[in-house]
Amino acid sequence: MIDSNQILGGNSLKKIIAKPVGMFELFYDLVFVYVISRITAMIHHPVNGSIPLVTFFQFLLVVIVVMQIWLYQVIYFNRYSKNRFLDIGGLVLNMFVAVYLANNINTEWRITFHYFNIAMAVMILILFCQYLFVKADNNDKQAFLIILGLEFILIIVGLIIGYPVGIYFCISGYIVGFILPLFLKGMFKAERVNFPHLVERVSLIVIIAFGEAIVNLTSYFNSKTPLVYAAFLFLSLVLMFASYVVLSDELIDHHQISKGFISMYSHIAIVVAILLSTVAIQYLQVQNINKTFLFFLIIFSMALYYFSLAINQVYNKSECRFSIRNLLTLLLIFALGVSYLWVVIKSKIGISICLLIWNLLFFLEFYIKGNKNEFR
Repeated sequence: MIDSNQILGGNSLKKIIAKPVGMFELFYDLVFVYVISRITAMIHHPVNGSIPLVTFFQFLLVVIVVMQIWLYQVIYFNRYSKNRFLDIGGLVLNMFVAVYLANNINTEWRITFHYFNIAMAVMILILFCQYLFVKADNNDKQAFLIILGLEFILIIVGLIIGYPVGIYFCISGYIVGFILPLFLKGMFKAERVNFPHLVERVSLIVIIAFGEAIVNLTSYFNSKTPLVYAAFLFLSLVLMFASYVVLSDELIDHHQISKGFISMYSHIAIVVAILLSTVAIQYLQVQNINKTFLFFLIIFSMALYYFSLAINQVYNKSECRFSIRNLLTLLLIFALGVSYLWVVIKSKIGISICLLIWNLLFFLEFYIKGNKNEFR
């Protein structure tokens, strides 16, 4: 993982050798194509022109739950895996249970309470066993065992108590799994993280989320809808993805020692933002959609997406760090986009054009930053 060590000014600069992403890791990601489509379906159909607040929070919770399972598996392979039988066997078993979990993702928690949470408990137990039995030097697995153990116990207690009271124990368990790493941050060792592998893995989940957006966009490709709508919205998604590519490939320093906390948490937000953008695009075709709600949905998803990209600049190469001018430019682009969107919110074609120009301006800011680095 780490090669050659040079000391400069008291700081250890180490050459990080990228750990290759294994074929079984990519195979594991295939299940999350289906999982993400099921999550999107939770908010696919508006109620009285908007998304009920309870449904929205259910959506956010399920994204967090699913993403934390994915991330704990990614972290295990990143830090400890040597593609042994235990590693591959645990991953394949988790993949099998994830399909069962996906089939029980909906807003009717009373009906799927036991099925969903039993699947989660099994997946967490599998992860716990992987971390428990792995043998590695300079080990920091104790923190993972504490987190997964507490999460598993709370879910089991919730299942024993049953619905509806038990759901609060299960939710508490998921919050523990999501938040507790921040409080135990000191127990994790940055030198165990293969940062280039982590960057590649989180990029793949972003690609999966954009894939879901493209699939949903296909509803615009029909004889009744002018092709211009599909073209503008498609290009808008392409530009959103292109901004991410510039950040990931050109700006971020892949060969650094970092725990990667900001990267992992921000990518959960990025996935949420992409899924909300996907739903917003679908809502453009709904006649009785509340325009004020649609306005705030679009600006929230755009703000969340580009803020999450911008915050990853902490990993940028030193010469590619965002200056105050860059950040102010991004804020100006956002403000102009919000103003323009408000003016055209009642026009389907107006919104499509707004999204295209808005994402183009964001992309150009990232692209110019990346190009400046190439000419240095």
